[in-house]
Amino acid sequence: MNEENKPCLKEKFLSLLDKEDREQVYQDFMEKNTQFIPRNFIQNHGVHCSLVFRKISLGADYKPDFFMLSKSSVDWNAIFIEIEKPSSKFFKKGSSEIHQDFQRGINQIKTWKAWLASDENKNGFLASLNNIRVPSHMAKNPTYCKYVLVHGRRSEFEKNPMRASIIKSNEDSDFKIMSFDSLAEGEAHHRILQVAIRKNNFFDLMGDDVVDESIFSWVDPSHLRVSENVWKKLNGGSESRYLVSKNDKYVDAWKNAASTVRVRKD
Repeated sequence: MNEENKPCLKEKFLSLLDKEDREQVYQDFMEKNTQFIPRNFIQNHGVHCSLVFRKISLGADYKPDFFMLSKSSVDWNAIFIEIEKPSSKFFKKGSSEIHQDFQRGINQIKTWKAWLASDENKNGFLASLNNIRVPSHMAKNPTYCKYVLVHGRRSEFEKNPMRASIIKSNEDSDFKIMSFDSLAEGEAHHRILQVAIRKNNFFDLMGDDVVDESIFSWVDPSHLRVSENVWKKLNGGSESRYLVSKNDKYVDAWKNAASTVRVRKD
C-alpha cells in the first residue's frame, strides 16, 4: 500500500470502534495516539505540562483511565476521564430506558465525585501532585474537579431527540458525556500529550520522545523518570529553548535535567 492510500489515523480509529473489542484495546490506542483523548474543561493554559496520566490512583480503590490538570491564571481544573467500550449501550433495545452499561458508567463518576467531596481525600490527592503543580505559588489556587465519561456509539441516539435529551440530562457543569465517535472529531486540532504514570513520589514520563520540553524547566527533574532514549536526547548536546537557575546562574534546562533525572531500564 502506497503512502497516499494508507488510511488516516481518524479512519483507523473509527474502524477500530466497529470491531467492538475489549476496553483495554481502546485505552492502548488512545495512549499511543493521545490526540483522541478528550479535552473537555481544558483552560487557557492548555493541558498542564502536556501531561496525561494513565490509571492514576484515587486512594486505594479507584483508578480513572486518564487524568489531566489544566490551569488558568486564577485556578485549576483536575479532569478525571472514564472510558467504557464502544459496544457499551446507552439504552435498552427499542426503548429510552437507560441500559445497565450506561448506569454503571454514571455510577463510576458519582463514586469518584463522592470520594473527592471529602476535603481530606481531595487535598491528599492534590498534595501527591504538588511536585508538578508548578509554579509553586499557583499550587495554592483553587482546584475544581471535572469529569468526562466516554461511552458507546452515537448511532444509539443521534436520530432520537428523546434519547439525546436523556443523555444530556445526566450531565452537569462539571460532568460531560461523550460517545466514542466524537473523539475523532477534534483529533486533528489536539496537541500530542505525554503519557505519565505517578509512582510514589516521582512521575514516569512514558515513551521515547520529549513532547513538551518546557517540563524540564518547570518541574524539578529529580521528580521525573524517563527512558534511556529520552535521557540521551537531554544529554546529547542539543540545547533547549529554556534556562533554569542553578547555583546563582542560568543553565540549559535539558543539560540540567540530564544530570538529575531518573532513568528507567525499559
